[in-house]
Amino acid sequence: MTGTEVEKECGLPRPARVSVPARAAIGWMRLQRMSAFYDDAATMRDQLASHQDPTLTRPPRWVRATTDVAHDTVDGHDCWTLRAPRGKRSPVHVLHLHGGGFVEQPGHHHWGLARWLVHRLGATVTLPMYPLAPGADHREIWPVAQHSYERFLSSRPPEDRIVLGDSCGGALALALAQLLRDRDEPVPSRIGLFSPWLDLGVTDPLSARIAPHDPVLGIEGLRQAGQWYAAGTALDDPEISPVDADLRGLGRIAAFVGTRDLLLADARRLKLDAEEVGQDIELHEYPGMFHNWIMQPLVPEARPARQHLLDFLRS
Repeated sequence: MTGTEVEKECGLPRPARVSVPARAAIGWMRLQRMSAFYDDAATMRDQLASHQDPTLTRPPRWVRATTDVAHDTVDGHDCWTLRAPRGKRSPVHVLHLHGGGFVEQPGHHHWGLARWLVHRLGATVTLPMYPLAPGADHREIWPVAQHSYERFLSSRPPEDRIVLGDSCGGALALALAQLLRDRDEPVPSRIGLFSPWLDLGVTDPLSARIAPHDPVLGIEGLRQAGQWYAAGTALDDPEISPVDADLRGLGRIAAFVGTRDLLLADARRLKLDAEEVGQDIELHEYPGMFHNWIMQPLVPEARPARQHLLDFLRS
């Protein structure tokens, strides 16, 4: 399906203009059958070991060579903090809750974005390596996100606290902000969401329409991962799937999503729910873009998205 056809499928008014490098990236992902891991539950089970390789929880050498890296543990799990090696440092501290469907370790694109934020913002960026499903579920995964925030960000002024989450990390980021609000504690001043997975049951018909054209994700594997994470709790429980949770009083939110991403439906529902209660939110939809394209610096469409992100984080 062409970018224009995807646009029509998603109900967007103008055809997509997708760059040659982006088309090449999509073609490479299809050639590599990248979505196979999420296409069905059996494939996911067969490939879990490689996607959960413990060596992926350590910053690559090219990150260590260009940033100061500190290691800590939270609830017995590795936690890495990156800072600029020299020059002026910002007081801003970013907690990035990485994606991967609760079943994958972070990839190079996660480390690359963290390094970019360190150098462009002067920010401190912390990435917790939470445990993965099916060996762990929300009862073990969620506390690591919460305790990482409490340990690294709670001593900062609220205006200097930022939480980012991509894919399933978006669900963790929203759940964290809701917990803080419900406790009458200061919430992060800004929450950035990249291709957020907020409906773990993947129930929106729009997701099913986009799925054949998504080069990264598949519905059946996502649902299996969601069931592992929920561990018997209903997938539509707001603590599991925060897509329709109470969004009032969470600080400013910006979400970035592409129209070739089956999670487009989640981002659109989030925007509608936020607007209904007067919650400040920005939704940046990029025609023809795929899951987490904002983390791919060689794709030209990532540049304006990253500039929007910088503007949001600096404002």
